[in-house]
Parts: sequence; structure tokens; C-alpha cells
Amino acid sequence: MKKKVLLSTLAMAAFMSAMPSVNAVAADDSTTSTIYDFSGFNDKTLIDLFYKAQKEGRKYPTEAEFAAAGIQQSDIAFIRSHVRNKGIIDRSGRLIKDTYEKRNLWMNIPMDVGKDGAVGQPNSRFASDVFSMWNYTNLFGSWNHGFFSAPSAWVDAAHRNGTGIFSGIKFFDTTGNPGGVGSGSWQQFISEKEGGNFKYTDAIINCLMYFGFDGINYNWESSGYDDEDVTDFHKGLWKKAAENGFDDFHCGLYCFNSGLSAWASNALFGDKTGRTFEFMMNYQSDDFTSLMKTSAQAAIAAMGTTDGLYASTWIVSMDRTWTRLNADEYSKQVGVCLWGEHAQSRIWSYNSGADAYEQQANYQYLMERMMSGGNRNPLDRPAISNTGNNWETSGTKKPLQTYAGLATWIPERSSIFGNLPFATNFSLGNGDRYAYKGKKTAGSWYNMSTQDVVPTYRWLVVKPGTQTVSTDIDAAFTHADQYIGGTSLLLTGKATAAGTDVVLYKTDLNVSAGNPFAKIAVKNGKEGTNASSLYVIVEKADGSWVETPVGNLTGANWQEVKVALNGVSKSDVIKHIGLRVKGSDDAYKMYVGKLEINDDVKAKPAEIKDLNVEVKDEYKTQLTAKVFWNVDAQAQKRAAWGLVYNDEANIDHFEVLYKNGENGKVSEVGRTSSWGTVVTDIVLEGEADEPYIGVRSVSTDLKSYSPVKWVKVTRGDYAQLPETPVADYPISQLDPNADGAATAKATRYVTDVTTTGATGNLDYHGGTAIADGTNYSHPEGHVLKIKQGETVNLMLKGYNASDGLKYCFVGAWIDFNCDKEFHPNDIKEDPANGERLFKFGEARHQGGYPELQNPGKTWTFTVPNDATPGKSRLRVVYSDLWFEGAFLPSGYTSKGFTIDFDVEITGDNPGRGAGADIHDQGVADEPEMLQGGTVDAINSASQGVSKVEAAEGKFSFQNVEKAWVYDASGVLVKYLVNPTSFDAQQLASGVYLVKMQNGNIIRSQKLVK
Repeated sequence: MKKKVLLSTLAMAAFMSAMPSVNAVAADDSTTSTIYDFSGFNDKTLIDLFYKAQKEGRKYPTEAEFAAAGIQQSDIAFIRSHVRNKGIIDRSGRLIKDTYEKRNLWMNIPMDVGKDGAVGQPNSRFASDVFSMWNYTNLFGSWNHGFFSAPSAWVDAAHRNGTGIFSGIKFFDTTGNPGGVGSGSWQQFISEKEGGNFKYTDAIINCLMYFGFDGINYNWESSGYDDEDVTDFHKGLWKKAAENGFDDFHCGLYCFNSGLSAWASNALFGDKTGRTFEFMMNYQSDDFTSLMKTSAQAAIAAMGTTDGLYASTWIVSMDRTWTRLNADEYSKQVGVCLWGEHAQSRIWSYNSGADAYEQQANYQYLMERMMSGGNRNPLDRPAISNTGNNWETSGTKKPLQTYAGLATWIPERSSIFGNLPFATNFSLGNGDRYAYKGKKTAGSWYNMSTQDVVPTYRWLVVKPGTQTVSTDIDAAFTHADQYIGGTSLLLTGKATAAGTDVVLYKTDLNVSAGNPFAKIAVKNGKEGTNASSLYVIVEKADGSWVETPVGNLTGANWQEVKVALNGVSKSDVIKHIGLRVKGSDDAYKMYVGKLEINDDVKAKPAEIKDLNVEVKDEYKTQLTAKVFWNVDAQAQKRAAWGLVYNDEANIDHFEVLYKNGENGKVSEVGRTSSWGTVVTDIVLEGEADEPYIGVRSVSTDLKSYSPVKWVKVTRGDYAQLPETPVADYPISQLDPNADGAATAKATRYVTDVTTTGATGNLDYHGGTAIADGTNYSHPEGHVLKIKQGETVNLMLKGYNASDGLKYCFVGAWIDFNCDKEFHPNDIKEDPANGERLFKFGEARHQGGYPELQNPGKTWTFTVPNDATPGKSRLRVVYSDLWFEGAFLPSGYTSKGFTIDFDVEITGDNPGRGAGADIHDQGVADEPEMLQGGTVDAINSASQGVSKVEAAEGKFSFQNVEKAWVYDASGVLVKYLVNPTSFDAQQLASGVYLVKMQNGNIIRSQKLVK
């Protein structure tokens, strides 16, 4: 049975607005749930900062200049990517030979759910968007972020796979929005000149190069994009990027033009004097343009290439004229762009599942069918069809099951080249737990920076050494178990004597040192000694395959095996990496949590410096910390911009460590390639605990480490700290970033809940809107008392509003085994233990369901005879009818509402009990090769905790080196250096958030003036 999602108070915080939270609180409150502050990451603010630096002969602002603008290093660390765009292997050896080798895919979609701010940043919300189809994607749109604010975590993931990613997008829509900056329009802003040159060309390029983004993206629906100054300005961006060696620069545009013509080429695409935009055609008409051939001809005439010209379609539907893409030799040369929507991608919107685990699995299946075709194997694609490509289940057909797949037109991409090593933990970048070598070390998490290089083929399953499709083995990502991180690869099906190959990665890897080997971590869950029936396979440059057996497994837990790659020698080149299943097992099942190919290469990684900890949620026995650091290395390629790439410092990634006390046992609680992360919900026993957070760098050789840099986190006044929130059932709340959330807060709530037939019935009336905006209610004193075998009628009635609960799915669950989880009715492991009472509603049902509001609707259910006697919970969840993906028993609803009631179950029959936990149990091992490390002395207890008090019109500070004062709207009102007091008379009455830094520790405190 699957374990529940561990969603904490931080999960809501990480998806709040970027503005600091300063709701009215007691003046002595010493905690804040706000994790990020991106209020200073305004495009004009940043451009002005970089312009000022340029005028003073620098490529980027100083730390003090950033701080004075309200932009802190603790937030820059989560915007600035240090992962170089790896690039890709030449695609001449592509799998589908009749694709055009240079054809590219631009996924012009958002990341995660919401707009700007903390969206997509590391947090504890496991059930989130982990896009993973970089293996076909050349460009990613970052549609829900403004310029210069996309998360470094997503940039890291894109660059690791050789994908370019925009810094964000600027909208110029048909409502008259001019994409303004300050008091003027963007067009006026960029057209401003100084000494005959455009004023802000250098500033924009320098800003992109400093943060590590690949360019800017425009929705320019209204007029102005064809203005001469606009054209010349953007050509100047491309030229300045080239001068600076910024080879991966992109500048995307879409407008209402259905194609490219000779007269429009210069404004929309470019000419012999240079590139203007990468142009996405036919935005207005939603479908692929019929002018593809003539547009390609115009592009070739203008610039000698179709590179950067994209035929686009709105993926609100996949029933599009796909046949146009290969209509002729010119059309085949035009790139493909899929777009939609503003706050979440259509792929994520259409995804669904009975619980968060099934939802995550279905999301990967949906992307795989979209890219590799309906059979999830690029060699076994359905025929091209312009119809029947359904996003949602249709009869017996799964979503996109008959779709031909983008692999039909787009060659696969791989960034795995150079020298060994190569390694993956099959991490998607999230998990309901963080595991180290199979054992839990931390709770629910989300961080795209941890996502491994994705498989080149999803999934290339063939008969050994051939391109003949096999259906004996199925491959899939899973969150059910994990070795390192939150996910693993799951192989299921039939092991045969002939064998089945799962070819995972296309590579061009040199064995540059001796003694090549493989490390693989596997688990089959079986006690005793059993054959793994698994082999590591690699293809050499001569086309021969080397097969290395994993051997027998002993016991049901994770095991890591190291095997020599006999038959592979120094100077060999590895062209493919995969796994072979060969044996005799009609019910084969194997988790793979690590696959590493390495040799004797050695490289010393740079050390960590300037490790800082920003204390966030702090309770008596729990705290959350935002951690960021620098690396002791010199920038090379972008030295003028101060950007050190990880590989320049011989760093593959960072390990984030925790221990209680200077000599406490060390646990790995996270990994990242960014120079910052969030460590959520550290569990403390009490006042005597001494939390230490450490970071070390892991070498590109994957076997060498830097010393650990530790910071002792000084605790707040224990007596004044709030009590730790009591863990109960997983949360179910309104997603504050979902479209229409404000409406839902006002009009979508339950007014009446009654039952009949129960031992003790509910009689709840008079429900109102929820003041805290969560749209979650748990009325006290209302208890449903039920008995095994009892039949109960449940009536629900919502507030009668024009945009109310009538436009929602609704379902109810009872925790029948009292394990504080809500299990779906269609779980594969144990369907008899399903706990959903009913599900009501069909997506986009015309007119909604008015009866949910007036007069209310009744459902009948029977209490199972094996329901476990004891205290339990009834949960009723509503979620918007437009998409089913947010309709889950826990997590975040879209424009929805949740109400819980306590339940008491009685009966004489034995209860069903809690489900089995398949995870390895016990305390995780310490990480290997820990090298002492140092503790920053500035953080000794004698330094004291930063504090601020409001009295007699002053803010008085203790132990503070820097302070930032924000008003209730999140605007920075004062930046202070070494403050002892601040005259607050100049401030209006109200609540303020004060962020304070002392040495390497940052704290926030709310004050009432």
C-alpha cells in the first residue's frame, strides 16, 4: 500500500506570492513561512542595475547594489544557474531515418502551476510538474515567468539535457497591454538611444549571461514588433551576444502572422544582415499553418536557413493537421512549436489520477505518448492521424494512445558525450520522501535541479542487439520506491531466455582511463537469494554489444553491485547504454535506482565557501532552512560576468547534509546542482538539539568529494517559539496559484452536510467562506459515528453562487483502515482497500451541476465489514470541473473546497489494518568519505540570534549586520547596514516584515508599528 504524501506548512508557503508575507500577527512572532522574495526581480529594476554597472565599466552589479534594490543573494542563488548548456550529439545517427536531422521542437509552455514568484522553485510539494521530455526539446518557453525570473532549478534541468530555456516571457496582448516598464511601453523603452546606440542592449545581454538564461520570449499580439527600431534593437541583441561568445542566445516571437513572407521576413525572422527573432507562426489560428512551404522558402531566401522558423499549434487539442508537417521537402525543414497555457502547461492540465502517485505516473505516460507515440516506443508508433488524438481517456483508449508521437517528425537529442563517467539515479526531481541508499532521510520534496539526464528513448524496448520491437518488458519511472532521491526505474513483464533490451541512452562517451566498470542499484522485493536476470549493456563504436551480468540478489532490500565491464577498454567509445532482461520469470519486477558507468578518472572538486542559512519555519521541535553558498573557484568562460560553471570547478552536484550536534550522525537530505536549496521540516527532539547543516561538492569523477562546510544553526528563544504543528491527515487546500482562486475563496464552499442511517449522524449547517483563503474546513464538534456493514446516506449542499461548487467534481473518502491516509478505489496493489465513497462529475460538463448547490445532492455508501474500529476521518473534496488533474484526496485543488469531519468506527469484525510499506526500513547509512569539515566560527552560540523590537517609534536591532524592511505589499522600504535602531516614525502604521542577517544566519520577523 502506498504511503501518504507528507505535505507540510511549507508546501503552501513555497507556492505563495513572491511578496513577503506580512499579515497581521503578534509583534513578537519570530517565524515566517515565506521562502522566497522575488519582488525585486522586476525587468526594469534589473535592466537599470545592469545598465548602471555597464556605465561604470562592469558587466554586473555588486552585491551591495543588488541588496539596496531589495535583491538578496539568498534569492539570486535560486535564479542563477551554474549548469552550462551541454549541447547535443550530432543527430545524423538518428533513430527514425526519414526525419529531418536539424528539425527542432520548441515547447512554449509554463513550468509547474501559477505565475512568476516562487513557481517552480524548490519546495516540499511532491505532487508537482516534473517535465522530463527534454530528449526531444530544443527550446523551453518558461511561459509563466516574467523576464529574468525563471527558476535556476529548471534551467539546470534543461541545460543538463542540452536544451535552451528562456528567462521568461513578455506579453503584448489584444487587451491593450503594452508590456510596459515603468510608466512607458516596452517598445519605447528598448528604442531609447544614447550616443546613437540603443541604450539597453548591453544591459539585457549582460543580465542574461550573469544569470545563465538563454534568452527572452515574446507574445507580441499587438502592433509594434515590425517597427524599425524594434527590428534593429533585436538584431543588436544577437550581435552583442555573438561578440560576447553567448552562443546559446535565443529570442523568440509569436504574433498573429500565419506565415513568413518576403515583406515580413526582416521584422519577424531576419535577413542577410542578421537574425531578428526565432519565429513561431500561426498563433492566432491555433493550428499548423498551410503556408509552411512558402514560409520555409521565404526563410531560406532571407537567411539561407529555416533554423529558427517554427510551425505552431495550440495544444488545447491534439487533433491538428499533423500531415502538414511532412507535406513536402520544404515543410519538413520547419521546426515544430507546441504552446499553451499561461499558468500551467496543457500536458499537466489534462493529467489525472486517483491519487498523487497515480497522477505522477500518468503524467510521465502522457508525455511519453506525446513524444514517442501512443505505444511509448519510438519504433512502434501509431499511424499519423489528424483526429482521434485524445488528451483524456476515451472509452477503452488511454490518453494519446493512438497519437503518432513527435518522434515521427523530431529526431531525438542526447547530451551524453565527452569522457566517462555517466550516472543516473533515475531522479525526476521530486518524491514523497528523500531516500539515501533506499532509506528515508527527509520528507516530501520538489527540486527540478536534482532531475537526472533523462533517457534518450522513452522507451526503446527491443530484441537483443536489434531494432525489432519487443513487448515482453515494460519500463517506467515510479515513485513507489527509490534508492537515491524520490524515484526509480521500474522494469516489469516477462523475462525470457532470448532476452529483451531496454536501450536507455544514446551516448558518445570516451573511456579515457583504465578499468571501466558499472555500478547498479537494484531491488526486487524478494526474500532469499534470487537471480536478478538483469544485465548492463553497452554498445561500442564498432556496433558490438557488451553484456555484463548483475548476478544474484540476496534479500528484499536495495543492493548496489559493482561489476567490471569486461570487453570494454581504455580508448573505446560507448555509443549506447542500456539494460537487458534475460532469464525465466513470467512475473518479472525489478526496481533500478542507480546506473553508473565509470573508469579510473580522477578530478578534485572545488570547495564550498560562504555557506549561509536562512531560518524559515521555526518551531520548538521543527525548522525549515533556506541554504545557499558559493564555490571556491574562478569563472572561466564567463569570467567577466562572474559566473562559475560547475564543470569549471570539477563539480557534478552538491550533497546537502544534516546532523544533530557537532558529533552527530550525518544524513544526506538532498542533492542539487544549483548553489542553493531548501531543507524542509528538520525534526528536532527539543531544546537541547543543535542543528548543523552542511554542504559538500561532488566531483565530476563521481568518487571524490570536497570537505563538508558546516553551519551551526543558532536557535531562537525556545520558550518563545511556537509549538510544532501536529501531524495529522495530509492537507487538502485551494491552490492559491490556480486560475480563479480569488473567485473560489468567495463563492465556493459547503453550507450543509447531513447524513441518515448512521449510528451517529452529521447535522452541519451554516458553513461560510473560509477566512484564511485555504478553502479547507474541519468543523469541531461534528462527528460521524458509523458501524461495520452500516448503510449511510450523505447529503452535501454548496453555497448557491453563479460561479460556485456546481462547476466542480466532488468526491468523498473515509479512512477505513485508520492509517491517516485516503486510498483510491482503483489502486493496483490492493483494490479491496479502496476508500473512496463516490466520485461525481464529468470534465467540462455543460452548465455544470446546479443540484450540487440547490437543493443539494445525496449519495449512499456502505461501511465495509472489515473497516477498522477506531477514530477516523471523512473527507469531501471539490475541484474545478474544467480539468480533473487537481481532483485528489490530498494536495491542492483547483478552484475547489475541502471539508473534513471526524469519524468513529465501531464493530466486532477484525479491521483491515494498514497497508504494507515496501520501502527499506531503518536508519540510513552515513554518506561515504566524509572528510571532517569546518564550522563557520561566526555562527557560534555566542554570536546570538538576530532580533528586532518595535517600541517608542523605533525598530531596535540586536546582532544584526544587514536588514531589509518590507511593507505589507512586499515593497522594500529600507535597507540597513549594521543597524542598532531605525526611526520608524516615517512609516505608516501597519505590519512590517524585517529580514535580518548576522554572519551566515538570516532570520525574518514580523512587527506591528
